Amino acid sequence: MTPRVSVIVPAYNAEATIADTLSSAWNQSIRPAEIVVADDASTDRTASLAEDSGARVLRLEKGNGAIARNRAAGAASGEVLFFLDADDLWEPNKIERHLEVRTQTPRPLILDRSQAFASERAWQAGLSTPGVHPWQDLINHRAWPSGSGFSVSREAYWSVGGFHESLTKFQDVDFWIRCAAKNQGFFCLAEVLTLYRLTESGVSKGTARHDENLETMLAGWDFAAENEKEKMRRLANLMLVERLPIGQALRILPKTGFPVGNRFFWKCLLASLRRTINQQP
Repeated sequence: MTPRVSVIVPAYNAEATIADTLSSAWNQSIRPAEIVVADDASTDRTASLAEDSGARVLRLEKGNGAIARNRAAGAASGEVLFFLDADDLWEPNKIERHLEVRTQTPRPLILDRSQAFASERAWQAGLSTPGVHPWQDLINHRAWPSGSGFSVSREAYWSVGGFHESLTKFQDVDFWIRCAAKNQGFFCLAEVLTLYRLTESGVSKGTARHDENLETMLAGWDFAAENEKEKMRRLANLMLVERLPIGQALRILPKTGFPVGNRFFWKCLLASLRRTINQQP
């Protein structure tokens, strides 16, 4: 029997995109039983447009994306939870493919691949090797799809307490890693089923409270060895270098271990230089 599917959509001031986003979820080859939109105190028409689409809307006080997702998951009735950001889209067979895989694997966490759109950059994210992977494979930025690129059983979601509500960065990767560690790995579908709106202003790309968020996340990884935590620290700090002008980036570089043989190191350093040049008067 096909499991009941709930789609969870955190949203804040998303009136420009939410109608298309919800349409891509409703118009699946296997239609979800419900869509629950967690409106994070929007000041525009996000909530009313979501209701017009047939979604159930939770009007929340201002919080963050993790809180919104948890509140919507708590209100949802589905056995399988899919997550969709309010400016992303799904391919029409996304739910169908995830449910097919669920008949083949006991792993409750399934990741697909994400393709950027509304961007000049041809960008894909997520592992290209299908099958079961250990949680350690997620300490790799290339393994991360977008926040709209996964599904999880309701039981597994709450077995790790859902999203960490204190985090304003790293929420997705933290959840995926904790869930995969708890459930002996995750399944990678290795197909592009998610279309991700790549923007410079996304919350996950911000630099505020970086160290605080990173250490809060790692404090919850009691399953991880210290070398695994250190690998994540170095990766996170490389990604921070990419977001900073070169003067600030040079102060962060010692935390990366200077992996000069790693192409990503040079990519991040060059991105920092480019950002500095573009900011010159």
